[in-house]
Amino acid sequence: MPVRLIAVDDWRPSSMTEHRLLELEREGLLRPRVSSSRPEWIAPAADHREPRPPKGYVVSFAKFHRHGLGSPPSRFMGALCHHYVVELQHFSPNAITTAAVFAAVCEGYLRMMPHWDLCLHLYRGELFNAPSGTIGVRKLVRADCLNLVLKTGKAEEPREYILVGLTSNHAGSDSQWFYLRNDDDLFPDYTGRLILERPDHWNYGVVDGP
Repeated sequence: MPVRLIAVDDWRPSSMTEHRLLELEREGLLRPRVSSSRPEWIAPAADHREPRPPKGYVVSFAKFHRHGLGSPPSRFMGALCHHYVVELQHFSPNAITTAAVFAAVCEGYLRMMPHWDLCLHLYRGELFNAPSGTIGVRKLVRADCLNLVLKTGKAEEPREYILVGLTSNHAGSDSQWFYLRNDDDLFPDYTGRLILERPDHWNYGVVDGP
């Protein structure tokens, strides 16, 4: 039965205060704020009911940094954004974990930088829409909508790569957004756009150039 998509919910107000972000900093998950004119991260103002990052900043989530988003983020993570044509907030926390584990395997075991063609061979992008409570009806989501899914074999079990345990419960993470400095324009600018459908280039395999 075809699935019908309905309007997206509003953003939840951010719960990330400066105190909570300092806790992430103390855990080594965020860089220390050393610049007063252009701090490494910013807690959203109380009147920001939805993200309004200053120029040169993107929207991140606390759970991204607990799931492996580097400090500073890697060029590989930025390349994934540009390949899938998404903004940072579109990734799910589990997609962040998947990318971090892949990079660790390449760097720690294969002794090379993250191998782009291998990543695209192993993973495809899947678009998540939230349940609405009605069968056949799903909700668009503003963030946490791109998952990276491992290629499976005939028995529907991964045959070419290690299994990675992923978190199934991300309740409350959608209110944990804040502003992260976008050094060297690593990530696309935040626009708040919605992803309405899964593009063809999210499939497995290396995409040929023009």
